[in-house]
Parts: sequence; structure tokens; C-alpha cells
Amino acid sequence: MKTPGEQDFLDQFGEAPEVLEEPWIQGAEFETENGTLRLSFDQHENSIRFEWRQGDDVLWHFFREGATALSIRAENRETHLIAEFESEDLSGEVDVRVHPRIAIKDSLLRS
Repeated sequence: MKTPGEQDFLDQFGEAPEVLEEPWIQGAEFETENGTLRLSFDQHENSIRFEWRQGDDVLWHFFREGATALSIRAENRETHLIAEFESEDLSGEVDVRVHPRIAIKDSLLRS
């Protein structure tokens, strides 16, 4: 799975992902106008997890294996995390706008 480098995260978000339970699992948290977004990605298992919270409420929880890439896209004063997935039967993309407000687009199509 391709992932952004530490410097890419620093450039766009002002902080690098932290190492979580294992050295190949990293995570980051982003405070926005409409909640907190937590990202974690496991390069060994090719999985990505997002969790969007407002206070104690989980508004959206997303976990998927089969990730092929995680990228950062910044344009028009918006910053997005793009997760791409592919399996034998399906391919798709989750586009999570992080700044200025969290918004999600999820597409999954048969291959």
C-alpha cells in the first residue's frame, strides 16, 4: 500500500502520524470545525480506518482491508485524504475531506 510520507503529513496538517500498536500501524487525529477525525492505517494488513466524532458521539466509523493507496490532496483551500481499495471483485475510493469541515464520499464498484 502506498502512503504519504511523514513530510507530506507535516506539510498539510502540521503533524506527522504517530506509531500505534506495531511499527507498521500509524495514526493521526485532526480537529475540524465539525468534529474530530481519527485516521489509522496498517501497511502490513493493507487496511485503513477512519472515525469521525463529535464529542463522545461517533458519527461515522469506517474500516476496510484491501487498500492499495492512501494519499493527501490539497486544493481550493480544502484538504482531503483519499483511500483507494481493490479486491478481486470490487474497487473503490473513499474521499474524506478533512479541512475545513469533514465530508465523506465513498464509492465501491464491481471490477
